[in-house]
Amino acid sequence: MFLCFLILNFQIYFFKFFFSSKIWAHRVNSIEKYEEARDLFSGVELDLVFNDLNNSFDVNHPPAESINLKLFDFLKSKKEYNNFGLWLDFKNLNESNYHQSSIKLDSIVKKLNINNKNIIVESRKPIFLDAYVKKGFKVSYYLPPDIANMKEEEFIIESTIINKLINSGKIDYISSDVNDYNFLKEKFPNTTIITWILDIPPTIKSTYSLKVSIKSFIRNLIVLSDQNVKVVLFSFKAKSGNR
Repeated sequence: MFLCFLILNFQIYFFKFFFSSKIWAHRVNSIEKYEEARDLFSGVELDLVFNDLNNSFDVNHPPAESINLKLFDFLKSKKEYNNFGLWLDFKNLNESNYHQSSIKLDSIVKKLNINNKNIIVESRKPIFLDAYVKKGFKVSYYLPPDIANMKEEEFIIESTIINKLINSGKIDYISSDVNDYNFLKEKFPNTTIITWILDIPPTIKSTYSLKVSIKSFIRNLIVLSDQNVKVVLFSFKAKSGNR
């Protein structure tokens, strides 16, 4: 078990050394966690809910209770951005808010002198991401969670949508769990992927076997070595503010 622990923890440091620009922190939804993560990673992923009544983004991952952390306050806690990356998982992008929210995000990043090109806006509703493309943001279609197990007729419809979005330039990336990686490479071989690896246990209490540990390391190495993989999120447990 101790050997498994060493392998699983060593790989994080190994990957950060060789693939530092690709490795970002997953679910950074507090300023405390952000302050720690930004010194260790090349970017962070956070969750957003847009409130059209007060024209603001709430940094929160429902159903967790909101702490009323506004995106502007979150972002202004970092003084210099340069090439630091931001992956914004937009939880409630829809027909009624896509235009207003794109204008708001654009105004926030301009005030803070953040380059739109360093921001990825992700949504399960790709049809509404076009407003963000026009503002110069990168966008990603957050694929259905069961895409690899869809029935053939369902996948034909979904793949048609994906290919149409890719070919028309309406999305920059597709995003899905790393367990879908082989499937996506087979079905969309030339598409840029952003993904997440959340199965590395943080403690020695892990029940991972040596075989599983080595297999996990090899898979993760293949994914990170892929030139068509832009970003890989890893779990990050901060000293405070984990949410």
